[in-house]
Amino acid sequence: MVIISQNPADNVIIGVIAIVFLVFVADKVIGKSIKVSKKLGISQIFIGLTVISIGTSLPEITTHVVASLDIIRGNIDPFIASATVLGTNIGSDIVQQNLIIGIVGILAILHGRIIHIKRSFLKSDFLIMILAAVLVLLFGYDGNISRVEGIVLFFGYILYLYFLWLKERKNIKDHKKIELNGKGKKGIFIDVAYIVTGLAVIVFSAEYILQVSEFFVTHYNIGGSMIGILIVGIATSLPELTTSITAILKGASSISLGTLIGSNITNPMLALGLGAMISTYQVPRPIIVYDLPVNIITGVIIMWFLWRNRMLTKKASWIMISMYVVYVLIRLKYFAVDV
Repeated sequence: MVIISQNPADNVIIGVIAIVFLVFVADKVIGKSIKVSKKLGISQIFIGLTVISIGTSLPEITTHVVASLDIIRGNIDPFIASATVLGTNIGSDIVQQNLIIGIVGILAILHGRIIHIKRSFLKSDFLIMILAAVLVLLFGYDGNISRVEGIVLFFGYILYLYFLWLKERKNIKDHKKIELNGKGKKGIFIDVAYIVTGLAVIVFSAEYILQVSEFFVTHYNIGGSMIGILIVGIATSLPELTTSITAILKGASSISLGTLIGSNITNPMLALGLGAMISTYQVPRPIIVYDLPVNIITGVIIMWFLWRNRMLTKKASWIMISMYVVYVLIRLKYFAVDV
């Protein structure tokens, strides 16, 4: 358990530094993971389905695991920890689904590119993203997400990856066996060591974020879910934002949308499911009556836009960004405290 200051100014600084380390190191770990995958001859499609999707959700996954272990050990208040990580998870999803997809759409148009959307993508991945949020709402409606419900979410995600892999496997050419010389093996070991070190830093950063969140919740009557949604949730969405912008600049605009949707499936099913499997979660009322319904309703609206136009238009992009702004303003005014 880390020890934090009792001075609020010190804790603001500690919290900001921890978030910066969490996001920056996670981004570096993603890059090294992709590099190792390519060296081992893993297909590009499988890298996208696993490494990029899970990698960009690494801050959320780590925060859930660290919080759940702290709950089990008695190092943190269970309700505050639950509210913070659930707010981070759902807040990150809403940021990506509305704000970042909107930004991606506008940037793509400004760079003279159009993101075309296949209806098969909407009927499979995008629909699964919405259904994942519905499942979390149903599980959390009684105020708790149990270990059994966590198992359903976690293994539901594993099953999703399996069937997605089966669907895409026919498009993958057989890979030649990779022969690594001494230099290649050494390079992989170095990259793996870098990844392990990075994960340790991420875990340490997540621990500080949770302890600082608990300090402000207990001393200043701020909802843990509010901190998760408006601060940590936005910060943990930065890997997805940078990955998406990079894809646009490289002319792979459609990849950016796939990364965002894939992350929004990973967050509620893998990250939340894994955390609930460890400790169970107490779900604050604002998440049930406001955040998850907004997540689901805006997801349906976005899906309707994309289904009708078969592309991400400038008008739809601005509407998505506007929906996020309205969501935040209402959240601040009416749901600032977890009651």
